[in-house]
Amino acid sequence: MTPDEAVLIARAFKEAGVDLVDVSSGQVSKAEKPVYGRMFQTPFSDQIRNELGVATMAVGNIWEVDHVNSIIAAGRADLCATGRPHQMDPNWTLHAAAALQLKDAPVPVQYKSGYFQLALNMLRALQMAALK
Repeated sequence: MTPDEAVLIARAFKEAGVDLVDVSSGQVSKAEKPVYGRMFQTPFSDQIRNELGVATMAVGNIWEVDHVNSIIAAGRADLCATGRPHQMDPNWTLHAAAALQLKDAPVPVQYKSGYFQLALNMLRALQMAALK
């Protein structure tokens, strides 16, 4: 399937009333030879979102909070899925929030003291790195 064919399929979903298209480029056959790389499926989301004006979710080798922020800020997707990072670290989102020093992150009550300490440690590490 080509990116243009993906747009045609997404158009059918939009016309059927879908709220969001989860854009993935397949990998459902051993014959496929995808070209992997950082954020490698984001261009598909970008094309569908901006040609059709439908909300999309980008997937595919998105593993850093900066990837997520740049994809969203550039208007290439409305959401990002970070499945594999969450497989290895179920608290990936909280770690990303602490790295960004978010004070209002939706941290479960039982994790608040740990979150505060993590954010403080990350801030100190940044300050130490700046001194080098």
